[in-house]
Amino acid sequence: MDIKFHTNINDVTTTIQNNLPDPNLGFQNSSIGSNVFDVIEKFFSNTQAPVCGSRILILLKRYPNEADSSRLVSLIRYHHAVVHVMTSATPSGGSQPKTMTSVASKTNGMGAFEYDYYFPEITYWFPLYNHPYPAYATTIQVSGSGTRTLPDFHISASHDNHIAITVQDHVSDDSLQKLILRWTNPDDSGNYTVGPSNISTSWHGGSLRGYLGYLPLFNYSMSLDYDYSGHDVQNLQIRIYSLTAPSNWLPYSD
Repeated sequence: MDIKFHTNINDVTTTIQNNLPDPNLGFQNSSIGSNVFDVIEKFFSNTQAPVCGSRILILLKRYPNEADSSRLVSLIRYHHAVVHVMTSATPSGGSQPKTMTSVASKTNGMGAFEYDYYFPEITYWFPLYNHPYPAYATTIQVSGSGTRTLPDFHISASHDNHIAITVQDHVSDDSLQKLILRWTNPDDSGNYTVGPSNISTSWHGGSLRGYLGYLPLFNYSMSLDYDYSGHDVQNLQIRIYSLTAPSNWLPYSD
């Protein structure tokens, strides 16, 4: 297993084009799990490129078999890194679909389940380049319908922000009826709504939703109105990413 390091996009593109997936090198058994843990650990142990503050996007076709990610999460946090994971809705094997989503949750990243055909389009909505810095991160569990008060959001710079939500931590089903993320203070308020049509049409049935919104320099109270059919527990990632690095690193949370 080799990792290639480059400093410009043209070299990255060339390397990818010269190393496209080869079915003959694939796992021959669906019970074999992904080696994504090993890949991440090897990246952080490399001596060719700096790793502190890394932003990592993993395109995951095969689930890992590991359920315990605590050691991996500690390694990522030690290097002040963020891991985003886009998991295939049609995996080729492995047994633990939620492990890498949990890793993303615990490192202020996003973990989404998407259909392979739309990977290139959905990649655009991961906060990698234009809005790479975590400014707000909370992960909550909800069931049925109701309203949740969320932690306050303190803005350090006034500009467009990338607001991102994963509506479920598995392949999307038909249970989501509506989500409304609200931000308010005495001088300003706004909201971002996600409904079934956003999932089926605008986002091709995946679980990640993104929105670019301008928020002035204020402190905001945050809340979420949610409505799901049935009473299954839903795990939601709610994130805001910024154009500029915060003066203090956003703390991680479990």
